[in-house]
Amino acid sequence: MVIPGKREGVAKMIKNLRTKGITVDGIGIQGHFTMGFPSIDELEKSIEDYAALGCKVMITELDVSVLPNPWDSSAEVSMNFEYNEQNNPYRNGIPREVADALDQRYLNLFALFMKHSDKISRVTLWGISDGQSWKNNWPVRGRTDYPLLFNRDYQPKPVVDMIIQEAQN
Repeated sequence: MVIPGKREGVAKMIKNLRTKGITVDGIGIQGHFTMGFPSIDELEKSIEDYAALGCKVMITELDVSVLPNPWDSSAEVSMNFEYNEQNNPYRNGIPREVADALDQRYLNLFALFMKHSDKISRVTLWGISDGQSWKNNWPVRGRTDYPLLFNRDYQPKPVVDMIIQEAQN
């Protein structure tokens, strides 16, 4: 619901439901993000637009994949792709520059969430550690992803302290 056309459709649906007397006071933005999607600007626009409707916004199922997308369009949960090395470039760990980029992506996301903390009621991560993430096996079975804030040994990634420091400032 961060794609402009879908965002507008959701806003229209909320307004329509309300005309029928149905209470809608919150909306979740499913946060299965990648390194480049959604843009911070489009995510912010969604947060602002949904809040302008009088809805509390929730960021749900947050994870950030570092892996390439094997599809050309939006993901459908029933999709599966054959394993190949191109779709699993970090089988033995992510390079420092990729880890740093992931940290920066999370910092940018949480900076936005903190900026709009008056509109966002919660942020829910979709798992605890990279080793247990559903992204390891979807949409390509056998891939190795690093989408969460704790590594495979359940240790916080460096970005966790950075997020905490930013939140305290």
